[in-house]
Amino acid sequence: MASTPTKIRDLQRKLYRVSKQNENYRFYSLYDKVYRRDILREAYKRCKANKGAPGVDEVSFQDIERSGLEVFLADIADTLHTRNYAPMPIRRVMIPKPDGRQRPLGIASIRDRVVQAACKIVMEPIFEPYLHESSFGYRPRKRAQDAIRVIEKGIKAGYVHVYDADLSGYFDSIPHNRMMEKLARRISDKQLLALIRKMLKAPVQTTAPNGKRHYTASTIGVPQGNVLSPLMANVYLNDFCLTIANNTPCKIISYADDFVILHKQPYTREQLDWFETRLQREGLTINRKKTRVVDMRDIGADFDFLGFNLKKVRGFYRNTTYVKIQPSQKSQTKFKDAIRHIVKHRTSRTIDELIAKVNPIIRGWHNYFGEIGYPRKVFFKMDWFTVGRFYRWSKRLSQRRCKRLTQDALRILRLRGLVYLQPVRFSPVKETR
Repeated sequence: MASTPTKIRDLQRKLYRVSKQNENYRFYSLYDKVYRRDILREAYKRCKANKGAPGVDEVSFQDIERSGLEVFLADIADTLHTRNYAPMPIRRVMIPKPDGRQRPLGIASIRDRVVQAACKIVMEPIFEPYLHESSFGYRPRKRAQDAIRVIEKGIKAGYVHVYDADLSGYFDSIPHNRMMEKLARRISDKQLLALIRKMLKAPVQTTAPNGKRHYTASTIGVPQGNVLSPLMANVYLNDFCLTIANNTPCKIISYADDFVILHKQPYTREQLDWFETRLQREGLTINRKKTRVVDMRDIGADFDFLGFNLKKVRGFYRNTTYVKIQPSQKSQTKFKDAIRHIVKHRTSRTIDELIAKVNPIIRGWHNYFGEIGYPRKVFFKMDWFTVGRFYRWSKRLSQRRCKRLTQDALRILRLRGLVYLQPVRFSPVKETR
């Protein structure tokens, strides 16, 4: 995606500087920036880059550009300028989770996504200076890998007692009134606050098994999938993060609704209860079944965070230990399921079509896990799994039966364009199922 236009970047820098220099300053003239044509155009560009399905109006990006992008943006600007803007209902889609449950995902219309993206462009530099320094979720120039590195350094520095927390339905639990109070600390523009409240209160469309549509509205919850939701999630949890960082000897590392708290001393029951009490004041609930305390002094102790597994293991030399970082079992299972879904035993796709579908998954996995930790062994394992799936698929097309994967299979797939997570060692390996 191309860089942000200079005029918008200058506005963001100005907002950021004013916000950082005066922590008590409340911004009062922001609404007119939201419907500026250049900001709306940039917002549309960002929404299109993220792709996504149409909302309840079933209008796609292709439909908008076919009818005229400038006409579409002019209509949004005029509606906002005349204060006649009203968000459409949010289409709810249930996404299956590995544990069998489902995660609700809210899909707004493209028109509403553009307005939300415009609001984010204006609001993000205002709140960015005051977010906790170890908050890494969906922030400029911060990534999940940075959070893992901070945790690794903390454990090496002696913060070996890990409170691995899980919040129950964080996005669905955020109270609207409390959310608006936190936003109003930095923003006094009533028109912008009213616009955001409208977005929060937008009804959710669900479809019953018989095809009938239902619309529900509530005073709680921020729809996952909305453009503004990540920023709101960071702002809402920020008070809790700052309380831990400034008023306790602990370190907290957060990524949206996921966080871990590191401590040099073993946790007492009173400390754990205090964490829960502070979260309850925010209207949030700890999932005790998934929340655990890990002592990273013990060999074999481990925990998962952001798809990574951090495990205490013995080193090569006597009496040495280190934290081994690699993709978690859950991440490995997701990778295998994605490959299985494409390279099926019975499919009409050609080998080149299959490789074209598989390669983006492999590259994405390598980009996420490859630059940190010790994933070489897991990478070899996933490479052999992928090759094994192709080998099983090819056996269906051939009369020749072989019980082993050989270097020939690896070389042929490499020549056909299959990418690997790790350079392949050419040695016979039994077929991976």
